[in-house]
Amino acid sequence: MDTKPTRSPQVLVPYTGPSADPEEQDVFLYLRPESNGVQVESTILRVVEHCGEYRRNLSLVYLANIPGQFVVDNHLIERYYQMQLTFAVHGKRLFTEFMRNEFTEYFAEEFSQAPIVGAFEALALLGLRPGELFDVWVADEDLLVIHGQTVKRYQGYYIVNYDIPALLHKNNRDTDLAVMLFRTNLGWQYFSRLAGEMEQALAERGLLENARHPRRLFHYSRGPFQQVIDGWCYLCSPNGELSGMGETSFEAYLQRHGVTQAEVQKLIRHPLAIFCDESGAAREDSVFQRTAGDRYPEALKKLSTMRAQVYLQP
Repeated sequence: MDTKPTRSPQVLVPYTGPSADPEEQDVFLYLRPESNGVQVESTILRVVEHCGEYRRNLSLVYLANIPGQFVVDNHLIERYYQMQLTFAVHGKRLFTEFMRNEFTEYFAEEFSQAPIVGAFEALALLGLRPGELFDVWVADEDLLVIHGQTVKRYQGYYIVNYDIPALLHKNNRDTDLAVMLFRTNLGWQYFSRLAGEMEQALAERGLLENARHPRRLFHYSRGPFQQVIDGWCYLCSPNGELSGMGETSFEAYLQRHGVTQAEVQKLIRHPLAIFCDESGAAREDSVFQRTAGDRYPEALKKLSTMRAQVYLQP
């Protein structure tokens, strides 16, 4: 059977390289497959171009279209959601002691007795397709997020990372991704407010009707470590090849402060760790959630409080 050659990413605005200014933050934004790509992309860019900070405190430093076939052939979705995918497969067995206690406290149900299942097992138990499980909406009290892993209570089960099967299904050879990278010295909180303006503009144009929630139309980096994994998966050179590790601004900042690329790689692949808070108490957390919304110096300071990493064994 003949197979089509993989199309290379089309880089429309080549990456300008890492910033040396620690006060500048790089924020990736990409459109999800269920979005109406052209209309959503143009609406988002229009919001950016019309904001008062554009070009002075906010700039577009990378823009690319990444073909779905390239995404599939390079396993970018599996790479990006590595930890979530592992939990979706193994479910209850991967919960750490801290996660078990959080579960029991939140749902008021003993962890050892609770019917906790991974998303793939839930599909078989409930007789649902990936898209049907993805579209199940529940009350806020039936939803818990621990270390970036979502637990949804539905039909008598606690389903871990219900969205992963659909994400793998939606990102196929026919669904291209539009990826943008913005650079700003106004911080993550500013970009979060700007994302709110994007959501409002999408709603006004009637582009949220089938998505229910803006996060189902576009994703943006919510912290420096998320910037790193976004870059690993979606930053391409002008010739259409993945740039690989070490090219993001936060990685460059960490290297200037003595954190090696091997250490960064280990943190991304094994993001759970034990940190000490200001009182000296130890707390388990994900490096992604721990540093969400932080500027680079703040994230590095928190990294210095890490006492151990947690390695999950399926």
